[in-house]
Amino acid sequence: MNATVREWLINEVLGMEDEEMLQSLYGDYLSTLDEGISDMRNQLASGDFAMLDKTAHTLKGATSTVGDNEMFDAVIRLRDAAKASDSAAASLAATEIESLRVSR
Repeated sequence: MNATVREWLINEVLGMEDEEMLQSLYGDYLSTLDEGISDMRNQLASGDFAMLDKTAHTLKGATSTVGDNEMFDAVIRLRDAAKASDSAAASLAATEIESLRVSR
């Protein structure tokens, strides 16, 4: 678990260090990321920018909930690109999101 995210979860969400709860929250977050990344790939491939915007919205909420600011910023770029139907910018943001996921 990313140290910054861990600290944020302890201080802002839980108010205490509960390792079991931390792992549960973070596991849920990673599952949401993985599902969103899979959807994102399919939506980019099909050029479905409306659904890509919805996927980015879901990821935005998940990243915000756990305080993953670096991922949040990348998801905002994806959402902006989806709203503009900009496939080049969406692909760049998607690559960044996939790269960040590997480090999680």
